[in-house]
Amino acid sequence: MSLATRLLTAALLLTSLSAAQAGTLTLCSEPGDGPPWLYRNKATGKLAGFSADLWPAVFERLGLQARIEGGLPWKRCLRAVAMGEVDFAIGAYRDEERARVLAFSAPYKVLTPQVFFRRSQPLTIKIRADLKKYRGCGMNGSSYLHYGLSDKDLDQGSRSYTALISKTLLGNCDYFVEELEVIQQIDGGRHHYLDKPDLQHTNVPDAPAPGLHLVTAINGPHRELLARVDAVIDAMKKSGEFQRLWRDNAAGLPY
Repeated sequence: MSLATRLLTAALLLTSLSAAQAGTLTLCSEPGDGPPWLYRNKATGKLAGFSADLWPAVFERLGLQARIEGGLPWKRCLRAVAMGEVDFAIGAYRDEERARVLAFSAPYKVLTPQVFFRRSQPLTIKIRADLKKYRGCGMNGSSYLHYGLSDKDLDQGSRSYTALISKTLLGNCDYFVEELEVIQQIDGGRHHYLDKPDLQHTNVPDAPAPGLHLVTAINGPHRELLARVDAVIDAMKKSGEFQRLWRDNAAGLPY
């Protein structure tokens, strides 16, 4: 472990301990480039978006305070949660590898698997195993096991969806896999990537639809909170508050 990594780990641990002493739970997620989910407001520097509004409200209903940390890359966020340095991570996909160290809430959103490719080079994908016939790309730190792909099957060097799409359109990859809603909602849908004539997409027939989950360390002290979080989310959906928070942040994008 490098000195920089040890210092970061120590800083995270001190932050976690300080938060615990203050009675505040810590949640992490890597901010995106813009709305709706989680992003950093360029004018104020503060975290904003649906996740920034939703999760403190969820824990407030449980009589708890929660604060979102937006300074960790996604892989480091999950690792910090598994090690107990941060209490929860927001928006994780479930897979067998993660399930060894993380406990999952019920999914609060289910997404639609897709494969994206250049119109000039269409792919024939009848089953997800067909993806391995081509050169694929993905986002750094993301899980694609529901597509039957490990990190060895993909070039996962991209750190933004804009870079991932450009890499594919330039021919550096034959395809990338991602959920339809993710691409639709980049920067609040302002770029209309799904309408680009040179970027095509289709279903991956046997890829299971992934859900977004709140996660915590599998043997950590907060695992029992997940069922209570599920109940709060259900109540917020029934009351319409969940949908209102989405509308406030998503500028007409469908949930």
